[in-house]
Amino acid sequence: MIKEFKIHVPDKDIEQLHQKIDLTRWPDEINDYKWTLGTKKSFLENAINVWRNDFNWREHEKKLNDVGSFKYKTTSGLEIHFLHKKSNSKNAVPLLLTHGWPGSIQEFLKIIPLLTKGRNGIDFDVVCPAIPGYGFSDKPKELGINSKEVAKIEHELMIALGYKKYVVQGGDWGATISKWIAELFPDHCIGLHLNLVLAFPSEEDDPMEGVTPEEAKGMENFKKYQEKGYGYFAIQSTKPQTIGYSLNDSPVGLAAWIIEKFHAWASKKSDQLVVPLDEVLAIISLYWFTESITSSARLYYENGPLGFSLNKVTQPMAGAIFEDEIARPPRIWAEKIYNIAQWNIYPGGHFAALENPEVLSNDIYNFVEKLQII
Repeated sequence: MIKEFKIHVPDKDIEQLHQKIDLTRWPDEINDYKWTLGTKKSFLENAINVWRNDFNWREHEKKLNDVGSFKYKTTSGLEIHFLHKKSNSKNAVPLLLTHGWPGSIQEFLKIIPLLTKGRNGIDFDVVCPAIPGYGFSDKPKELGINSKEVAKIEHELMIALGYKKYVVQGGDWGATISKWIAELFPDHCIGLHLNLVLAFPSEEDDPMEGVTPEEAKGMENFKKYQEKGYGYFAIQSTKPQTIGYSLNDSPVGLAAWIIEKFHAWASKKSDQLVVPLDEVLAIISLYWFTESITSSARLYYENGPLGFSLNKVTQPMAGAIFEDEIARPPRIWAEKIYNIAQWNIYPGGHFAALENPEVLSNDIYNFVEKLQII
């Protein structure tokens, strides 16, 4: 069953957020302008001041409602929240966009208008589900909802919407979910577009054979991530409940946990965020008001270290590779898992739909144009 869902956070919840911010007990800090130990205190203090005194949640709530906000009750009983924006064309290509962590469906607010306005005779009907445990989607009550199971839920949603053939797109966990959809439903998923490509060499081969010098340099991003930025992953994939108590109770703690990722994973050469602070605060607010930080972190536990299979998919695949992405595998590795029809490299970071919506939308259009002749 599909029904409209108007997002409206009660005033009392906004007031409680302000009260809890006012009661914050701040830690000390070693003066570290490079964020080496985590979120910089002076930056966070300023961000929290904006969140407390200037940020307007109602504006962001309206943006989500204006796109088209709905809920779907799955056969499993879980209710899924999703955005659905149709183009004006009866021949529009259904496009399923899936977010990751610490993102949300809000990642797609800037790219949706670019995808529904059409180009060269191609228009998209855009569907953006909130992963179970994220945002206004139901929180799973039992273990077992990993990326593979989310893929089944999202496919069920697309069929319920009347889309028998569709293209999938994703980054972060959305990339693993999209890959699973392509693998599980090859008669329905006609194309796979990823802005985070996950691929690994086979154990029998020399991993560096066929890797270009530029690709070898790009692999340093992942090495640096493993050495300096892997702590959150270790916690969320082993003890998400423990960290959840702190993050669900402290808005400042939650903001620090998420802002650090928007600083570390985006393309940046300075102390500032690439994604506007107002947009980052909107995402943090959604986690706060829906109390979904603990349930969202459980997806790491559910997926373990990988989150997808190494089986090759047959549908055409496009990789939009951003230079400052966490993981940039060589194309030769990806060719063992994907049927690559398009492979482009761009400046930018992890949050492509937020950082570079025009670039990402153009890459999607180019890919779908190629699908017409493949």
